[in-house]
Amino acid sequence: MREAPVSNLVRARIASRKTLPAAPVTADWESIGPTNIGGRLTSIVCHPTQPDRIWVGAAGGGVWYSPDGGRSWISQWHSEDSLNVGSLAIDSRKPNIIYCGTGEANLSADSYAGVGIYRTLDSGATWHLLAPSDTTGVPRRIGVIAIDPFDSSHLALGGIGYGEAGQSHDLGGLYTSHDGGVTWTRSRFVSPYNYWCHSVVFHPTSPGTLFVTVTARGVSSGVYRSTDGGQSWTHLTKGFGPSERTGRTTLALSPSNPKVLYALVADEASEFADQLLGVFRSGNRGDTWTNVAGRHFVEEGQMSYGNTIAVHPKKPNHVICGGVDLHLSTNGGRTWRQVSHWDGNRGDRDYAHADHHALLMPVGAPGRVYDPNDGGLDVSEDGGKTWVNRSNGLAVTMYYDLDCAQSDGQSYGGGAQDNGTLVTTTGHAYDHFELLGGDGGWIAFDPVDAGHVYASYQQFNIYRFRQGANKRVSPPAPESERNFVWMCFIKMDPNDANTIFTGSYRVWRTRDDSATWKAVSPALDDSQVSAIEIARTDSKRLYVGTENGKLFRSLDGGNTWSANLSSALLPGHSITRLAASPMNPDVVYATFANFGHSHVFRSKDGALTWEDLDKGRLPDVPHHSIAIPADDANTVFVCSDAGVFVSRDGGQDWMNVTRNLPNVMVVDLVHHLLDGTLMAATYGRGLWRLRLKQI
Repeated sequence: MREAPVSNLVRARIASRKTLPAAPVTADWESIGPTNIGGRLTSIVCHPTQPDRIWVGAAGGGVWYSPDGGRSWISQWHSEDSLNVGSLAIDSRKPNIIYCGTGEANLSADSYAGVGIYRTLDSGATWHLLAPSDTTGVPRRIGVIAIDPFDSSHLALGGIGYGEAGQSHDLGGLYTSHDGGVTWTRSRFVSPYNYWCHSVVFHPTSPGTLFVTVTARGVSSGVYRSTDGGQSWTHLTKGFGPSERTGRTTLALSPSNPKVLYALVADEASEFADQLLGVFRSGNRGDTWTNVAGRHFVEEGQMSYGNTIAVHPKKPNHVICGGVDLHLSTNGGRTWRQVSHWDGNRGDRDYAHADHHALLMPVGAPGRVYDPNDGGLDVSEDGGKTWVNRSNGLAVTMYYDLDCAQSDGQSYGGGAQDNGTLVTTTGHAYDHFELLGGDGGWIAFDPVDAGHVYASYQQFNIYRFRQGANKRVSPPAPESERNFVWMCFIKMDPNDANTIFTGSYRVWRTRDDSATWKAVSPALDDSQVSAIEIARTDSKRLYVGTENGKLFRSLDGGNTWSANLSSALLPGHSITRLAASPMNPDVVYATFANFGHSHVFRSKDGALTWEDLDKGRLPDVPHHSIAIPADDANTVFVCSDAGVFVSRDGGQDWMNVTRNLPNVMVVDLVHHLLDGTLMAATYGRGLWRLRLKQI
């Protein structure tokens, strides 16, 4: 488990700023894109009378504002305590007031926690932390905030938490406030223990009436209604699906006929709660329900991750819902039509990016549909029949890794969450393109030929790009081994671009540019290979780390391997990166994930013994990467969830070089020798570059 309370992360960031001196850099980091791709959005609100004015929340990139329906974007968040956004709510009576619930509630492994609720009183020009989770108890993952249309001081939120029975912290559920979000009370009508609340809807014309959906691992799950402002609740089960199978559920109420409700329901009994239990419709405020899904949704999935539904502002039978794809009914669910195809061609009228997390049909623009998803924002102007992407300027891409061609500083790219392997060959932020699909994995550029590139996606799928042609060149591993791998680390020999190493639970090698592969190691420790390093001054010297925190060495190019060399000094958590000195193959650095220990170590004798370079001075957060300039073995850059840090003396002393980077996880670093730059990949705000000549 990589995650600790976000308050610990915030404290670590603050402590590093206070205890570590700033590096003597005069330049600032510059955003280098992509601004034409997008990334995972979780939420959206629209001005009640100006439908072009919208605000979106990004899973890892903060709040963004568009004055023109998504045609241009302005970032409103940069240095807030957390840029992980789960929900937004705008006060329809006072639309300058917007609430933001931090922490993503989409139930994925990378749905990271937040710090509570922010509020703006000036349409997003300034924000302040109104209700910290640490002091108010609100969840660290807030999936919905709703404002009572009759009383702006009455708010309700739904969130998820992972507290166990008997614990009083990290509890999900329904929370309410009667003082504009300053203080909150957890509703216990479902259980005094942990349960999750996914949807909250106030009735627009009946004061005191609201609906919520919960999952409670059993017969208490489902839709509830209160008619007295939340003092008492009725479980609305008549005609609904089996409560014990009711998973994540999203509600939509018809603005033009608020007796009509729809519920999009994940099946808790299906594997990973991925399939659809039903689309339920009520014409009497939830007293009775009818499943109107029919057989249309049998191919739909991932309903615990993407789960959203909306009703036309003037047509109660016009409803659109989304999981992986989008589906439309104009007759109250009697018939359905799939209106998006995630595997289509970008730019086609029926293409919208996969995995839909919110839908909004603004009152002021009937027929318009805003669709935040894993690819940014898609928009329809005809009720959901056709789509266009409006993500230009929205720099919220979530990167896993980064590489740059050392022969051409304008050619760089990396693997991105659900947006493939993205590259640019011009260095411009606005013209990145998808080199390879899927969840983008590791990428490696030939150090002397920028047109020779290896890229990958999940489950051991590796492709080679050379002279304009691409070819799948994955190692011939059995299916069980391919399925074992999420993202395979790829390392190209810095002295021979035909020699490539990658790994599953064992190490694979090619010496002929992937024409043939050979598994050159046994199963190392039954966990995935997480880091591979080839010494620049001796290509026969290999270092390999694993997710179990063990370390192995080969002295003959991978033919034979040592036993585990990780000493008791090393923390025993996932090794995220290994980097050998560019001058001495015996000197190797290692970074580690997780919390509660040092994260940067060095060996001077080829990994036989280790020394702690962190010593509690660097932030106590996962560290992800190391970059050492090829011409300066004493300069070591490391990056982490708390920023970027540098040592000029091989790790004895550290300085903070985070400067103006947004407050997000920095997951990879690349030093470019010819340009004298350091490049950084972030998980939520794209790629950045710092010119180092002033150091």
